[in-house]
Amino acid sequence: MKLTLKALNPKILSLVVLAGLAASTVPASANTFLGARVAADTSDVDVISVPGPALFREVRFCVANRAVHFGDVDVSFALGGSQDLGVRRIVRPGNCTGWFNLRGPVRNIDQIRFQYQTIVNPGSQAVVTAFGR
Repeated sequence: MKLTLKALNPKILSLVVLAGLAASTVPASANTFLGARVAADTSDVDVISVPGPALFREVRFCVANRAVHFGDVDVSFALGGSQDLGVRRIVRPGNCTGWFNLRGPVRNIDQIRFQYQTIVNPGSQAVVTAFGR
């Protein structure tokens, strides 16, 4: 079976394109791309599932298109346990948070769950990307 861009669901295709664009606009120090979500136009909760058994000691979040006010951010680890990150701030488009240290030794991240509110204005929806190092 041959897979073409026309065969992809338009929503999936736009998410892939936006994630690629967002990933290409972050500083080189961002290291490993963990995932991205197109943010809703209001308050919402999203989850980024992190693929593969990779180990990280820090994470950070970048925003494109619109400002996002982060609330509760929880990182769940593959071997159990989780950590609440104190993001709780507004991140303007084109900017990233600082690096958040993960407790303990390097960790295998299973998923990142974040609660946010998009700052409403006309234009494209916000894209939130997560990076680890």
